[in-house]
Amino acid sequence: MKSKILLIVEGEKDEPRILGSASHGLLSLIGGNYEIVPFSNPIYELYDAYINGEYDDLVAYLRNEKGLKIEDNTLSKSAFSAIYLIFDYEPQDHKYSDKKIKQLLTIFNNETELGKLYINYPMVEAYYHLLSLPDPKYNSRTISLNNINGKKYKKLVNESTCLRKNYISKKDLCYIIMHNYNKAQKLLKSNNHIIDHNKILDVQLSLKKEKNKIYVLSTLPLITIDYNYEKTIEILKNKLKNNFIEFNN
Repeated sequence: MKSKILLIVEGEKDEPRILGSASHGLLSLIGGNYEIVPFSNPIYELYDAYINGEYDDLVAYLRNEKGLKIEDNTLSKSAFSAIYLIFDYEPQDHKYSDKKIKQLLTIFNNETELGKLYINYPMVEAYYHLLSLPDPKYNSRTISLNNINGKKYKKLVNESTCLRKNYISKKDLCYIIMHNYNKAQKLLKSNNHIIDHNKILDVQLSLKKEKNKIYVLSTLPLITIDYNYEKTIEILKNKLKNNFIEFNN
């Protein structure tokens, strides 16, 4: 079994930048050997390919469709020790349905098998949607789905964020992880350090149905919590000190 981690991301620029900065990207907290593969399409394209029987081995599919390089003598399923998928919620996509997004979280629910899916609500820009550090209003922050699209949300975040996209310091990074982890726990009304992404979606779908809005939440930073909880929490405590929120595990 290889120790390499595979990250399948929706976009070609934002997600690789967030993840892969050598010194301050999220993966700097994980360390190890990893490969980032942009899918360059919404998650619903991957869903269609799976439902239509185009693959039962995601790695082999990416090798054929996206040029993922694997050693010739390595079986595709054994090429990676963990597979993470990072995609946007995108309810405005013409292929979206509540049923599909629920099925996707059921299909991609284990990083050591077909892969584990992390959905950004409403999209990857939620990673920067902090107005201050710390941001006491982040847990209640929502976004209306009326006329939402990528350009409008990006503009909103660009005009309000306290972060510099071209330079996220290690301390900034710790605030991003802490706020999103704490918000996920609050939405679930749970102190369990294992975040139930299916229940997060249920909370979002309930709010969408009731008020046509969703909670702003970037689940991408939660990869660090899932991959190495103890190490991540230790780093957060050391960097944030008095501003660190105590989590029960």
